[in-house]
Amino acid sequence: MIAGKPLIEWVYRGASRVRGATRVIVATDDERIARVVRSFDGDLVLTRADHATGTDRVAEVAKALRVEVIVNLQGDEPIFDPLMVEAMVTRLARVPEADIVTACHSIHDAESIHSPHVVKVVMDRHGRALYFSRAPIPSGAAADAAGAFRHIGVYAFRRDALTRFTKLPRTPLEISERLEQLRALENGMRIDVVESDRTTVGVDVPADIKKVERAMQESLD
Repeated sequence: MIAGKPLIEWVYRGASRVRGATRVIVATDDERIARVVRSFDGDLVLTRADHATGTDRVAEVAKALRVEVIVNLQGDEPIFDPLMVEAMVTRLARVPEADIVTACHSIHDAESIHSPHVVKVVMDRHGRALYFSRAPIPSGAAADAAGAFRHIGVYAFRRDALTRFTKLPRTPLEISERLEQLRALENGMRIDVVESDRTTVGVDVPADIKKVERAMQESLD
């Protein structure tokens, strides 16, 4: 529960505010999550329980959808910016070479850059992802976080890229870092990154709940 509502409801309501989204679906294999989604009349699809990653779960649901762009928004991002998702989809439409588009924001504290729960991303000069890591990257930013970016757990896929990705075997870096997006990079797929000027807080551990509630309150003040 976050500020009186279930975490997944905050994410669902935020996704419903994304302009252009034809459907918002919670994909889960967990009956506890399904029960909560039903309680607020959310759109729900129960999936197989043997998926290795969330992207594989999304791909199962996408097979039944007649759309060319699928956004995978992780259920632990309750205060993401809907405008950020719209910018990601726009980037995918404008850059035909991109297979996937994701997002990031600047890190402003040393604690975050050193936390393995906060995924970092480094990009080239054109906004293409070079690497993702749970370790502090770039190493020179480890002292004060200047120049470091937190990866936000949301992806916009072209349908064919999503299908191609899920057919690839898991890769060494993906397994080592426990980051499925590295499978795409290791196989030469292009991931573009949209930078958001709005700091988000993911709920990776229980202590993050207070951080999210504080951020929600600050947005109202």
